[in-house]
Amino acid sequence: MLLKFLRKRKNMRRIMWALAILIIPAFVIWGAGTSAKDKGGKPDYAGKLFGKKVSYDDYYNMWNVARDYAVKSLGNDAPAAFIDQLAWSRIIMIEGAKREKLAAADKEVVEKLASFPVFQRNNSFDKKLYKSMLRDGARAFEEKLRDDILMSKLRDKVTYGVYINDEDVENEYKKKFEKIKSSYALIPFSEYEKDARYADSGVLDFYEKNKADFKKGEEVNIKYIEIPLSGPIAEELAYKVLDQVNLKKNLEEPAKADSLEIKETGFFSANEEIPGIGWSFDFIKISFELEKNQINNVLIKTEKGFYIIQLKDKKEPYIPDYAKVKDSVKKAFVKEASIKISGEKSEKIYLDINSRIKANEKFEDAVREYGLQVKQTDFIGRDGYVPEIGPAQEFVDTAFSLKIGDISRPLKALQGWVIIQPLEIKPIEEAKFMEEKDKFKENLLAEKKEREFNKWFQALQKKAGFVSYTAK
Repeated sequence: MLLKFLRKRKNMRRIMWALAILIIPAFVIWGAGTSAKDKGGKPDYAGKLFGKKVSYDDYYNMWNVARDYAVKSLGNDAPAAFIDQLAWSRIIMIEGAKREKLAAADKEVVEKLASFPVFQRNNSFDKKLYKSMLRDGARAFEEKLRDDILMSKLRDKVTYGVYINDEDVENEYKKKFEKIKSSYALIPFSEYEKDARYADSGVLDFYEKNKADFKKGEEVNIKYIEIPLSGPIAEELAYKVLDQVNLKKNLEEPAKADSLEIKETGFFSANEEIPGIGWSFDFIKISFELEKNQINNVLIKTEKGFYIIQLKDKKEPYIPDYAKVKDSVKKAFVKEASIKISGEKSEKIYLDINSRIKANEKFEDAVREYGLQVKQTDFIGRDGYVPEIGPAQEFVDTAFSLKIGDISRPLKALQGWVIIQPLEIKPIEEAKFMEEKDKFKENLLAEKKEREFNKWFQALQKKAGFVSYTAK
C-alpha cells in the first residue's frame, strides 16, 4: 500500500516537499533490515545502528517529529510505514552527522528560532510570545531545530564540491524542452502469437524456470457488514451495529437483528482492489493487521459506506502449483515467444525497408508491403506519451539519435516493435533559455546534490548495519 500511495502523482509532489522540509534523502524507500516478523518477536528496543541499540523512547520521539512534518505536508492520509521510514532516516542522519564531527551550537538554534515570523512581535523575536505559544513543548521544539540544523550541515558537507557547468545546463535544458516529430510503424507482438508453438512439457519447463514470476503475495479473505452511506441514518446505524458486534463478539447476531447481510471479499492481496468495495487504504491496512477470526473494533469508512470487518482467513505468500496457474503460465509463455518471433521478423523488415529508403523509396511505401501502417506523432518531448507505444522518452531519444529521414532499428514498446523515422526537430527557444537559465541551473544543481547525498546515505545505512524492529 505504501508503494501505491507513493505512485499517486499528487502524493509524490507533496512527499517531495515534505522531504525537502525534513532534510532527508528523497529515496526513503530503502530496505529496513531485519524486521520483527523475521525475528519471530520484538525485542525490547526499536532497532540497531552501528552496533548500538536504539531505544523505543528515542525512536518514538523521532517518530512524533516525523509524523508532525508528514501530516503538515501530506495530510492525515500519510501511511504509518512512510512515517516510520522518515523517523529512521532522521535517526540515521543525525548519527551520521555526529560521526562527521558536526554540531549545532545553541547560538545557531536561537538564530533559527528568531527567524520564524510566528514568534516575532514588532519585527523582532519575542521570547515571552514564544514561551506562551509552545509552553512545555519548547524544549522538544528546540531539539528538533537542532537536529534540522545538524542534518542541513551534513547535507552541505557531503555535497560540497558538487557543481554543474554551463554546457551541462544547456544539454539538460535541450533534453527537457526540445521536441521532435516522427513517423513510425508498429509491428505488434499479438500478430505473432499464432506462430508460438508449444507443448505442455515446454510450458511446464517455462513455469519451473520462472516460478518467482507467478508468486502470490500474502492474501486475506474478509467477512464484513456493510452499511451504505445512501441510508438516511447510516452512521447512527453503523455505530449501533458496531456496539452489538463488540458486545456479542460475532457478526452474525447483530447483522441478523438489523436485517443486514454478511458478505465476503474473497482472497485479495495488499496491492489489489478490494473485491466488491474498491480501493480503501484503511480497509486494506487493517485487514492485513488482523489475526484469524479477529474482529476490528472500530468502523471503517469508505466512499461507499461504513464497514465492520473480521478476518476469516489468511494465506501467506506462496507459489501456486502449476496446475492452478497453468492458463496464466501458458499466456506468459505465448507472449514471450511472440515477442521473440516478432523481434526476429521486425529485424528482417527493418533491413529490407532501410535498403529501400537508401534507394530513395518512401518509408510509407516500403512499409505498406508488409501490411503495416505508418503513423505520425505531433511534436513531442521526452516527457510525452505515444499511443500504442507508451512513455515517449526512449522513443524520442532514439529519434534524436538519427538523422532526419533515416530509420531506427526495431525498438521494443508496450505493444510491439516500432521502427521510427524522425521528420522534423523543434529546437529550444534561445531567448527563453537565457531567461530561465539561472533558475534551471539552480534546480539542476539541487537535483545533482540530491543524487550525491542519496548515494552517500545508502552507503551510510549499509555501513551502519541498520536493523529495524518497528516496520510491520
